[in-house]
Amino acid sequence: MRIARTAIALAAITSLSLAGCSRGGDSGSAAKGGSGKKDATVIMSTLNNPFFVSVKNGAQAQSTKKGVKLTVQNANNSDATALNLATTAISKQTGVLILDPVSSQAATASVTQANSANIPVLAFDRKPAGGKLTCFVGYDAVQAGRNAAVALAKAVGDKGKVVEIQGILGTNVAQDRSKGFEEELAKHNGITIIAKQSANFDRAKALDVMTNVLQANPGIDGVYAANDEMAMGVLSALKARSLAGKVKLVSNDGISDALAAVAAGDMYATNAESPFALGQKVTDLTADILAGKPVPADDTLQGKLVTKDNVKEYAGFLTGIGDSADVPPTLR
Repeated sequence: MRIARTAIALAAITSLSLAGCSRGGDSGSAAKGGSGKKDATVIMSTLNNPFFVSVKNGAQAQSTKKGVKLTVQNANNSDATALNLATTAISKQTGVLILDPVSSQAATASVTQANSANIPVLAFDRKPAGGKLTCFVGYDAVQAGRNAAVALAKAVGDKGKVVEIQGILGTNVAQDRSKGFEEELAKHNGITIIAKQSANFDRAKALDVMTNVLQANPGIDGVYAANDEMAMGVLSALKARSLAGKVKLVSNDGISDALAAVAAGDMYATNAESPFALGQKVTDLTADILAGKPVPADDTLQGKLVTKDNVKEYAGFLTGIGDSADVPPTLR
């Protein structure tokens, strides 16, 4: 997606159409004849992150419309907890097992258990490393990193020193966002990444990491944080040194706090990936799986680069899909 575009695949997200994607796989699969069940179990990696809370809200809102009973479980960022929750759901013969892995490799055990029990598995956001999925749905993480790199390069005038704050490196999302960011930034010869460190997609961890980075590198020009939760931690560190708005900050996700920071000029941009819309999509796919309808093996959604120029427009989009909770009061 090119930054100059003011419209992206929001229509595709809003309509929740089923489309093939760039991650590969066959053209689609179906639950043979449908299970006749109307229930599904969602195992979230965490509900301590606003992004995943919004995914849950979108999924539950759509479940009422689709007649699907969703049971939402919180793994609290523990692979062991996630496996235990999956094992319990499988033993109860849930209609569909829906996974947001804590780590991609560890999630394989849950997928293979469900495969053995002939329970279809839908994964979202983070992709399990093994096992057979009925469908995977998520945003294009490589493109998100590329979009952020282009935005940051523009913000710093194509020259200077920047910092990369990475997510949980055991997940494909963190790996792909970093890959896209670094590949794109390499095209800008005047910019150097002087520090790169993981903060595990966590706000408090990012505050600590960025505080240390600033102490060692006081003359930085920009920061890329792989998600908005970390960006908020970075922003706190920048504010402590009166650098908010001066050091250009770019991130991913488009949570309420980030949108408010963009509107205030404290943050340059976020590659917004509506979690509420992702949750809606998860439920729509689940309903189709339960009904035995074809679903794509992979379904990729695209984000929208949000800057101060179009943040109100994006807030209007969120309100339009029923997600006023993720719109900060300053933009309502």
